[in-house]
Amino acid sequence: MITGAAEARLDQLARLWDEFMTLRFPPGLYQREPQGSCMVMMDTTLAGCVASAMDGPLDDRNRDLLQARTAALGEILPSLRDDEYAAKYFAHLHGMTVLAIELDQARRE
Repeated sequence: MITGAAEARLDQLARLWDEFMTLRFPPGLYQREPQGSCMVMMDTTLAGCVASAMDGPLDDRNRDLLQARTAALGEILPSLRDDEYAAKYFAHLHGMTVLAIELDQARRE
């Protein structure tokens, strides 16, 4: 059952997702690996977790993956400041992942 809090987060997440889908991946990060992280893999993994969270409750594996990668991205974000577009792109993705975690938690309450 989806609660009012979860429904509000789902609506907000859907809006952020629609905005995110119009963005292109930052071209400067295809070859660059800030803090040793492949940003293409970070992007696809987190986007997949967000999409799964919008479809319903996450299983333990995806929940753990989402939380771990969100924390890792949070640590990487400051190193992207030299590329304004990449910083904006990944800040948007990070915001979505935080909201997806909150949505998943609200569904389990």
